[in-house]
Amino acid sequence: MPVFELDSLVNSLEENGYSSRIGSIELDVHPVRRPYFERWLSNRDGFIRMLSGNVDFLGVEEVVRMGPFFNIYCVVENDSIVEGDDNAHKLLDAGPYYELLEGEVTRLGWSGGVISTILAKDSTLSDEFSKSIMKEEVKRITLRASNYCCVIETRAWDPNGLASSFGIIDRIAYDVRKLIKAIHLGEDVGA
Repeated sequence: MPVFELDSLVNSLEENGYSSRIGSIELDVHPVRRPYFERWLSNRDGFIRMLSGNVDFLGVEEVVRMGPFFNIYCVVENDSIVEGDDNAHKLLDAGPYYELLEGEVTRLGWSGGVISTILAKDSTLSDEFSKSIMKEEVKRITLRASNYCCVIETRAWDPNGLASSFGIIDRIAYDVRKLIKAIHLGEDVGA
């Protein structure tokens, strides 16, 4: 089975202006969050700790269905998000919808929670998303609330494909952070 080359992804992200390094669950993840983040970050291929941008961690999990590809989990930490809270899902769960004509986007939007309205109104995101819609890393993006985080999930074939689409993921994470900052989800549940 192929291994996702995290070193290559770190280098490609660096070339695109994002500082990152190979992560360590013991050093990078708060002990309270470890049991919750393990499913995103403790897979065979490991994870990356983002040092700049709006994403905190990039977890990689190999999946083999009609050929190998990798699930990518982009974790945006927040102490107030709880997976069992319906309000968190009403705010943060979302996915894109689009129509294509000869490879060009004729209609683009987001469905789901409150974040979908924010993402749909983000012209920078819409422009970049439309230009990159044919990339696997872009057309498979979904968002969901989980414990202590919002997970932006996609899939990738290789590090270069993910790195070339990371600006879109980072912009989505920016909108997630902006929404969470603007609302009150409840008391902090973290340490």
